[in-house]
Amino acid sequence: MPAILLLVLPSFWSCNEDKFFEMERPQETQWTNTITFDQGLSTAYYDLNYRLRAIPQMMDFAVSGTAQLLPGTSTGAAWNEMYNRLFSQNHAHTNDMWSALYNAITVCNFAIELDETSEGNAFKLAKNSSDYRDNYVRQIGEYRFVRAYSYYLLVRTFGAPYDQNGNNNEAYIPFKTKVPTNREEILGESLGSNEAVYNQIIDDLIAAKEMLPIAYNSATMIPTYSSGRATKYAAVSLLSKVYFVMGEYAKALAESDVVINAAETSKLFALEEPIGPFNKIAPNDIPKETILEFNTGDPTVSGASMYLYWAWIFSLQDRDADDFGRGAGMNKSGANQFTFSYWAIDKMGWMNDPLNGDFEVSKEAKNDLRYTQVYYHLLPYKAGGDPFLFETLSQHIQVNKPQIYIDKYNRGGPGDGRYSKFPLIRLADVYLVRAWLRWNAGNSDGAAQDLNKVWNRSNPSIPNKFSAANVTHDAIFAEYLKEMTGEGWTLDFMMATQMDIPAGDRKGVAGVPAPYSDWKWTVPAAEKSLNPDYQ
Repeated sequence: MPAILLLVLPSFWSCNEDKFFEMERPQETQWTNTITFDQGLSTAYYDLNYRLRAIPQMMDFAVSGTAQLLPGTSTGAAWNEMYNRLFSQNHAHTNDMWSALYNAITVCNFAIELDETSEGNAFKLAKNSSDYRDNYVRQIGEYRFVRAYSYYLLVRTFGAPYDQNGNNNEAYIPFKTKVPTNREEILGESLGSNEAVYNQIIDDLIAAKEMLPIAYNSATMIPTYSSGRATKYAAVSLLSKVYFVMGEYAKALAESDVVINAAETSKLFALEEPIGPFNKIAPNDIPKETILEFNTGDPTVSGASMYLYWAWIFSLQDRDADDFGRGAGMNKSGANQFTFSYWAIDKMGWMNDPLNGDFEVSKEAKNDLRYTQVYYHLLPYKAGGDPFLFETLSQHIQVNKPQIYIDKYNRGGPGDGRYSKFPLIRLADVYLVRAWLRWNAGNSDGAAQDLNKVWNRSNPSIPNKFSAANVTHDAIFAEYLKEMTGEGWTLDFMMATQMDIPAGDRKGVAGVPAPYSDWKWTVPAAEKSLNPDYQ
């Protein structure tokens, strides 16, 4: 439960009665020391992670052109709005994101403002004490990280994408870094321009990376777990991604160098088998490749865990999957709606010629550990067929072509697969982004080295595929699809590199070129109806 008394609601549309403004609302909290301060962080992380539960990942895959909508399927997900890019329509997923992320921002604003008004020492701790260095400073860094991440998800969902060649003066979302304490302050809040929001994200991440630890130490730090908590390298990685999307390529490259140096020199991170980041379930079992992860909690404690609920729409296994090795205990989901588009499969080279009806899996795919470990091939529907070879669930009776599924979720075991942890940022992503940045800067040799690091991990029998002679945008993008599909960053890569967002398998639809100015979801109707800035 939240350890903070939230006296101001997270977004304007929550305030629907005048009497709310007449209340005496002093800015008070239950934070009295670093122990209670850490409980506030738990609230912020809960809003950022647990309340979203794979919504950003589902939406990224569904709209990006890399997904195919399975025929004849329909679930509680907003599949039509997502797949057909009906940005002007409200739906529950975007409404849920809006509410959860502004809740997280409100908690963070309370904490950061408390720090600022107390001159960086809200609990009057001795500045040479471990409690100040290892807890308080770190906590402020985490609050800044969560605020930055929350604003990034909001602005990339509800704002037009950052225009690398424009002024970004248009304003789309409420922008607040202070906690209003009266009616006038609430009504005085305004929408923030894209430029202002992105600048705040950068400021928060620069501050966070200086405050956050390299790793967590339970001997001196309040958290007894590190799974799901931001570190210095989570902040650096997210900062690199934000710079990448903004077209600040040199800055993005510098930040990615920091992360990769931590992997190659300090050995803090390492590439592992493709399944490695996805098959962990214990809170203290952190994959070497993971820089930031979704921590599902403690699966041994009833009611103490949350799982990535929406993953069952766009990945193979149901949340009740109960087998580590995809054996007899695997329970396929009838709620699946999205698989790889044939456009994407053709780009990856994982079928012989899917755009012209040759769906035979290619030799390259069969040799690639990513294909065999974290994706899954199923033949068309066949009643009574082998469920591990064919579509056999009645919900998929209209599926008449072979499919390749994402199979990264619910893979922890043995035990209940729903509580598998999941990487939000991982090392392979950083390598692939740096490969593109190096290539774009004219360093094709360096780009090939980064690509081969990722390729060799998945293709140990045929190493070093890439050289300066064959590194191109398309080659890097194909590797990005093989590695990162379903993890929520595909659109970021497309927009950052200014490529056309493809129509995919949609008929009669053109690709969307940069600057993608209409690529934004509508603000929730309740916010529009009550917030005068939208009138």
